[in-house]
Amino acid sequence: MRLSESEPERLLKFFEYLYALKGIRRQGWMKKGISKVESVADHSFSLATLSMLMADMKGLNVEKSVRMALLHDLCEAIVGDLTPKDRAKIGIEKSVEEERRATEYILSFLPRELAKKYLELWNEYKTNSTTEAKLVKELDCFERAMQAVKYARNTRLKKLLKHFWEKFLKTSQDKLLRDVLKHAIRSENDVQDSRISPQA
Repeated sequence: MRLSESEPERLLKFFEYLYALKGIRRQGWMKKGISKVESVADHSFSLATLSMLMADMKGLNVEKSVRMALLHDLCEAIVGDLTPKDRAKIGIEKSVEEERRATEYILSFLPRELAKKYLELWNEYKTNSTTEAKLVKELDCFERAMQAVKYARNTRLKKLLKHFWEKFLKTSQDKLLRDVLKHAIRSENDVQDSRISPQA
């Protein structure tokens, strides 16, 4: 791919938005009173890795799945991390349109053919229109549930966070992911029990 003289400057602008995600904290966790909160970049990396693994295991398009995972929250470099309450206040359709415009703007600093391809993938994810999109959406919920289990190591937060994993266990159709989450919950419960057990 041949680059124009202005390409380095435009790529730098894209990189600046990308790096901004490292400093954007996940608002849902912050509103639960968690002090050390993951960034959007942390979440996207975990989701991309999960997408790579599960797409491979299911025989799906790994490249497409990973790209979707990496792109899915790129817009938050501009619009921020919107919680469900934020979306309800703005309006679901309006919030999605704002995210689309933000994604399109950030991608506009890339070569045109790449920007078009990446925006199509982002739209595919948002509309849940392919098997890969459905997988990444499912894993997005799974990753959130797993993170809630980790944060619930602080027993004060357990009641506030348990609805995340309870909802996933109730709604997910993926038995393997449900089983992994159940093991994670049991493991964390065992750790907490060992902390409060009296010493012999």
